[in-house]
Amino acid sequence: MKTPKELKTLQEKMRALQAGDYDVEADNPKIVKCWERLNCEKKDCPAYGKLRCWSIAGTSCHGEVQGQFAPKLGDCRKCVVYKESCGDDIGELIETFNQMAKDIRYNIAEKIRSDEEAAKEERVSELKDMAAGVAHETRNPLHSIGMATSYLKKSFNDELMTEFLTIIEEEVRKLNDLTSLFLNFSHTEPLRIKACNLNSIVQSAIDKFEDQTRQKNISIRFQMDESLTDIFSDPSRIQDSISSLLENAVEASGDGKSIIVTTKNRNDMAMVSVQDSGPGISAAEQDKIFKPFYTTKTNGPGLGLTMLERSVKELKGTVKVDSMPDKGSTFTILFPIKAETPE
Repeated sequence: MKTPKELKTLQEKMRALQAGDYDVEADNPKIVKCWERLNCEKKDCPAYGKLRCWSIAGTSCHGEVQGQFAPKLGDCRKCVVYKESCGDDIGELIETFNQMAKDIRYNIAEKIRSDEEAAKEERVSELKDMAAGVAHETRNPLHSIGMATSYLKKSFNDELMTEFLTIIEEEVRKLNDLTSLFLNFSHTEPLRIKACNLNSIVQSAIDKFEDQTRQKNISIRFQMDESLTDIFSDPSRIQDSISSLLENAVEASGDGKSIIVTTKNRNDMAMVSVQDSGPGISAAEQDKIFKPFYTTKTNGPGLGLTMLERSVKELKGTVKVDSMPDKGSTFTILFPIKAETPE
């Protein structure tokens, strides 16, 4: 019995998959475009413009939003799009193979991502221990230097000595601030989850920068989504995160420039973005800015964005940057409407 051409091709693709070619896909000349076959104009459907709608979650089928592809596949098999795309047993075998290859690619990518995340967490944990040790070892000497400097200033009226002692006091203050930053990096307060209004938190954070923006003649425009409902999260953590982004935006933006802060409701997530008019961030730097102790600033240890990312992750949110050199930067944070307290 002669083996059909489609089956021979499928066998070749299976051998390629076994050999490690995970990008392999079996051709299916009978594939049907669902939006054309069903005369569908729902362009916001995640399957619009794509093939194999049965493998896509959240599609808008029959007037309802469907769930994940696995639970909905039983209904999809009854649909004319699936039936015509598969055609016969060989066609369905081709599509089953393609889905299997897709699942393998996804699982490999997830494994790589998980391994990278675990390695990153291990490195951060080691850095936290180191930072805590440095902070504790330097705090007592700094306290002693500060006390001695204060005593000398009170005991001597020499103008030159007073000037030098004032410089020492200022440097001690900076080192104390750095020590506090290291301690905050190494120890985080437990989350305090409650209902809070993201718009109010953002407005409060903006108000804190009123003096700085006035001095630099920088305007902050707040594009508020008034339909945004209360979210369940830690308002203190959120305000610290937004304040960190605003501080960076004010530093990056030149005199007379503007900063745009936006809130939006995105499905089950609340979004806040901070757009500056600074010099932008290159693609190479974007891969590094969330790493501990990496900084492009002339001062500061480079922990701000690291602490921001960690805090947002603890709130089950995500943070990303969109930037191009000379085009400014936009940092976007997504918070879940209902956050779960970490175990």
